[in-house]
Amino acid sequence: MIVHNLIASIEAKLANLTVEKVTIGLRYTCVVLSDGSCGLAATLDERQCCNNFNWSGPLAGRPALELARGLATADPIASSIGLATVNAVFSEDAPLQEIEPIELLKIDKDDVVGMIGNIAPLARHIAERAKELLIFERNPSQQSENVLPDWAAEWELPRCEAVFITGTAFINKTIDHLLDLCVGRVVIIGPSTPLWPELLGDISFKRIVGLFGVRVCDPELVCQIVSEGGGTHALLKHGVVRAAFAS
Repeated sequence: MIVHNLIASIEAKLANLTVEKVTIGLRYTCVVLSDGSCGLAATLDERQCCNNFNWSGPLAGRPALELARGLATADPIASSIGLATVNAVFSEDAPLQEIEPIELLKIDKDDVVGMIGNIAPLARHIAERAKELLIFERNPSQQSENVLPDWAAEWELPRCEAVFITGTAFINKTIDHLLDLCVGRVVIIGPSTPLWPELLGDISFKRIVGLFGVRVCDPELVCQIVSEGGGTHALLKHGVVRAAFAS
């Protein structure tokens, strides 16, 4: 699984770090490490009560590698914390974003485009350019011809020339299968995206041409926003900047 490769690639660095702070918000989870680095990941909503989170004792002070390995578990909260820990390392030196994902994929009027997760502002721009936009949602809140349940990806993704996948797919472990279904160009987007350049151009992770995530500039402010239930818009206004790797 890709998540195992992510963890293995930074085990040596994480082994020397401890956890300074963990903030689990309604929308995002934030982890600050002992070297001052900070990472974000979506708080996975699986309709579970918080008492199902099985860590015993405080998370602050624990080895960073211990929390990172939570990404390789089936526990949704541990997975979110794990990816945030991994992202603290990956995003620290990631370059600022210089191109929009829609431009990198060169979307035009002949393309059928897939989107895993309904990112409404981006979806509007894609719909204006593409021949067809198919949005795959686990719990669709709107009835629309182009908003489909996530299981529809099994037969619809293979006909998409370009696909946008949210970084949340690393948390719920769907990323490997989604990439297997894709035959077109792929970008990973959103604050949960692991900015690991080895994901680009490696035949093992075929077709990924761009990673679009964030870099935390103000860990204290970001932790506050997360604790107050802030989402992507609030984070981008205060405390984070867009970062990306593109092939």
